[in-house]
Amino acid sequence: MKPALLIAISFLLPLCLKAQITLNSSNAPSQTVCQTNDTGNRVKLSGTLPDMSVQTNATWDFTTLVDSYGFHTFHDVASTSAFPSATFSHTINYPFAAYQYTTTKMFGIAAGGILSYGEHVDRQALPLGTLTGNPNDSLVFAYQDITYAPTQSEVKFPCTMSTTWTDVTKFTTAFNITVALYSLSFAPGERRSTLTVKNTVKGWGKMRVNDGNGNPTGYMDVLQIEQERTVLDSFFLNGSPAPTALLTAFGLTQGQISSSAYRNYVRAGEFAPLVEVEYSNNTFATIERCDVHRQRLAPVSVNDVQLDHINIYPNPVTNGSFTVKVDGTHKSFSY
Repeated sequence: MKPALLIAISFLLPLCLKAQITLNSSNAPSQTVCQTNDTGNRVKLSGTLPDMSVQTNATWDFTTLVDSYGFHTFHDVASTSAFPSATFSHTINYPFAAYQYTTTKMFGIAAGGILSYGEHVDRQALPLGTLTGNPNDSLVFAYQDITYAPTQSEVKFPCTMSTTWTDVTKFTTAFNITVALYSLSFAPGERRSTLTVKNTVKGWGKMRVNDGNGNPTGYMDVLQIEQERTVLDSFFLNGSPAPTALLTAFGLTQGQISSSAYRNYVRAGEFAPLVEVEYSNNTFATIERCDVHRQRLAPVSVNDVQLDHINIYPNPVTNGSFTVKVDGTHKSFSY
């Protein structure tokens, strides 16, 4: 058979064949993908859930998941000069005791992986009157850029089965607090954080989910990445450890440790996991939430075509061109 015919037939191999993938800089998400808002769905955790255990060469069918509600994640161009290597950002709400504030994480894609450089915080004032009884009390986060030291790897390239990496990142968040009961008037404070994140590729396979209309997608290659996150937080006021009584009033402790664990099913060409499953701890036994990404999903595969239904002509090829015709489809393709 002529080489040209071999090339032509290769175009007709079934597109649904799946194999273990390797995430690297050549199939990393584009800037357009990273800078565009995403949609997803949080699913109900009632009823029988699909098997989410560690598997290799797995077929994960998550079309039985039932949507609870939809949500948006906000991405944009990284627009602060404090992080010159960052190219896109992701806005999140960060808990602080019983309160929360908004921060924008800064990311970039390099030869070594998808990196997180730090956070940008715009000024935000949170009233504390419901907690302290004084309507003039407040917690203020000033305009600030928070640098991660060192940079954190969201995904390390190359990333494939058994790849593992651990980052230990330190950063400091500044605030000012006014609480009349403790004679604090816009007192400068800091939360000093140490974030330890361990990622391990535990499995791989193909996965399908439902699209935004509730219809099954085609199967997509994914890596199953387990992530364990631990944050150690210490709190300071006027340069000294914060008073224990004040921390207790906020539901905080000095040197407190918060942990979380995830199984992420990650595609090539995407920043957000196709499915993100959060567990109560690193035993991966109890699911806290499950989110499904709804962007750029694979279509359902077409039916396989028998080789004896494929006509390629002329044979031999003349003038470097040929035509491929598939019987029963009323379609032909010339090359």
